[in-house]
Amino acid sequence: MFNIFGFYKFKKLNNLKKLKNRLENNLKDYEIRGTIIISPEGVNGTISDKKNNLLKFNKLLKKILSIKKFNSENNSNSKFNPFHKLKIKIKKEVVPMGFKVRNYNFPKNNLNPREWNKIIKKKDTVLIDARKSFEYDVGTFKKSLNPNIENFREFPKYLNQFKNNEKIAMFCTGGIRCEKANIYLKKKGFKNVYVLKGGIINYLNNINKKIVNGTVNVLFLIIEFQ
Repeated sequence: MFNIFGFYKFKKLNNLKKLKNRLENNLKDYEIRGTIIISPEGVNGTISDKKNNLLKFNKLLKKILSIKKFNSENNSNSKFNPFHKLKIKIKKEVVPMGFKVRNYNFPKNNLNPREWNKIIKKKDTVLIDARKSFEYDVGTFKKSLNPNIENFREFPKYLNQFKNNEKIAMFCTGGIRCEKANIYLKKKGFKNVYVLKGGIINYLNNINKKIVNGTVNVLFLIIEFQ
């Protein structure tokens, strides 16, 4: 059995080439596969290995990046390793939206699954699925909107149609895309923006199955590995 670990952290990172080399050198002792993205605004990754190895690497990763706690962590299991190799990439943004996050504080409007259920049941809530269209087609929350975009860089343009007095609730696979979209909307003066903490992975891992069946049209979940 393999453990799949998804994580992200918005934090100013410097000397990215040096950080990449340190990660690559330390990973030689592991058989970890997947993708880790580092950028000036933080880190985002989805990796897999045996559980004990991931726990050890988790501590090492935080030490290398000087991180005490990730903004979000998700764990799931698979009978096979879903990745062929490990990739460590340097990018301008951990999530491409055309702006960089600076001095970011974890918001209070990130909701746990039960808080989320209460918000999305309100009639005046605009519910947006920030995942890709094929994920939306597999399963989504009832009454959620599909932005129908090919690239996440197009998401700000989609969001511009809404007024800043509307109540917006967004969710994605692991949380990071909505996290950055939340920052974008806050900058545009939106007051009532809510994000599902840890994304739909965290939701399905923590909410009662009976509640899920009454709230979500989900056959199975496709995890989008970055």
